[in-house]
Amino acid sequence: MGVGAFARIRQWAGGRSLWLDEVLIADNLVQRGFIDLVREPLLHSQAAPVLWLWMERLCVELFGTSERSLRIIPLLAGLAGLGLTVLLARQVLPRVLAPIPIIVVALHPQLIYYSNEVKQYSMDVVVVLVLILMSFRVSARPVDGPPLRRLAAAGVVAIWLSHASIFVLTGVSVALVVRAVLQRDLRRAVRVALVLSPWLVSLAISYVVVLRPLTENQPLTDFWAYTFPNSVLDLPAWFFRRWYDLAGAPLRLTVRVVGLALLLYGLVRLSRGAGRRTALMWAAVPAAMVAAALSVYPFASRLALWLVPLAAITMAAALPHQRRKGGTRWLVVGVIALTATFAPAASAGLRLTTATQEVEELRPLLFRFAKERLPGDLVYVEVATRDAFEYYAEQTGVGRDGVVLFDQRRGTGPCDDLPALNAGRFATERVWVISSHRLTDTKRLGTIEDILARIRTVTREIRHLSETDADAWLFDPSTGAQTATQEGERNPERCLTVIRSAR
Repeated sequence: MGVGAFARIRQWAGGRSLWLDEVLIADNLVQRGFIDLVREPLLHSQAAPVLWLWMERLCVELFGTSERSLRIIPLLAGLAGLGLTVLLARQVLPRVLAPIPIIVVALHPQLIYYSNEVKQYSMDVVVVLVLILMSFRVSARPVDGPPLRRLAAAGVVAIWLSHASIFVLTGVSVALVVRAVLQRDLRRAVRVALVLSPWLVSLAISYVVVLRPLTENQPLTDFWAYTFPNSVLDLPAWFFRRWYDLAGAPLRLTVRVVGLALLLYGLVRLSRGAGRRTALMWAAVPAAMVAAALSVYPFASRLALWLVPLAAITMAAALPHQRRKGGTRWLVVGVIALTATFAPAASAGLRLTTATQEVEELRPLLFRFAKERLPGDLVYVEVATRDAFEYYAEQTGVGRDGVVLFDQRRGTGPCDDLPALNAGRFATERVWVISSHRLTDTKRLGTIEDILARIRTVTREIRHLSETDADAWLFDPSTGAQTATQEGERNPERCLTVIRSAR
């Protein structure tokens, strides 16, 4: 736990630049007040729970708009997730096995990373674990006692703090009602449903105020479309695809098939020893799978980060822990399988204790650029870099005079960029090209390198500033073109085009 906490604090203290996804949400947090964060849909097609947004906005009010200020809430949530994992592991595992999931969670690179990103995913982990632990207290006492009322009250708040809480509350509520029904106490089942009903009212209000507009957010829907089934007939294949993908992200299982087999075996063993608690711990997963199958909410990647502690605890249960004939052999096999599955991820986590994980270091690049830019230099900003550039321009002293956006528009065949290059004055003026957010390379889309190769046919590169995934190139045509033709360079069916000024 100490190493895991140090890694999280180390990343936060590094103060790396916000990358594009963080900039898109941070722009809302910095520009809007508490009421405006709820009254209108977030800019840039972003989505986040209201209470999380308000906590972030409070940090802005108290500590300013720096990267560290914006990441205080994710950091605190990441540290809390460590402690909650300890509590949950001790509730369901034999004491000798409890250290295994703690090690996995402490050194899990995704959990460390999202403890230092201006996103709500580390808070999802905290809320899910808290609700599960509260449901354990309910199951250990009369099912309609004070713990149930506290769970219902927590659910009312959790709806506004984490979208993932909806799945936990749905699964736990169903499990507790079914438990009363199986005990042939229908009156108690009704009482349980009534006591838990306030979180449903809270969800209904949240849906009207916040969640319903998200269903109309087409960019978000398009982005996550790959995680949904193609049709009803695709559901069986989709189920296996989804779990295979989850094994890669967020679980980071090196040998996915072996890891999933250990997970399934651990789930069986855990159910035999702590069946009621196992059902409550995993109650959120069926609800999340149903939502994903209905194409309502993606159960994928960082949106399923809360699955990591549950999987780590369950896989640890696959190891034998009592002395019996043949137990040592299976213990060795299990340890080897777990080590092969988690060791690469843990190794990556250990490296995060010594170095800051940088993503797109546009801020230090712009500081350097501001010092080298001469009056009259034109600046062309790639369209994917626009939002991050505009966010950091004022902070870094980069003026917006002479700043122009450029993009690549689709053509009908290999395109002639010469008109756009001349219109952009590449052949007559000193021009800077700035790029940070790299789009996926495809044959038609091309890359920034493709564009640079075509730019060099009318001008010459004389300076290159570089930081992690952020670059600025200076072109000066005074000494002639750098290359005479585009021979040997790709010319995808994407043509250079000037869009508009940055502001």
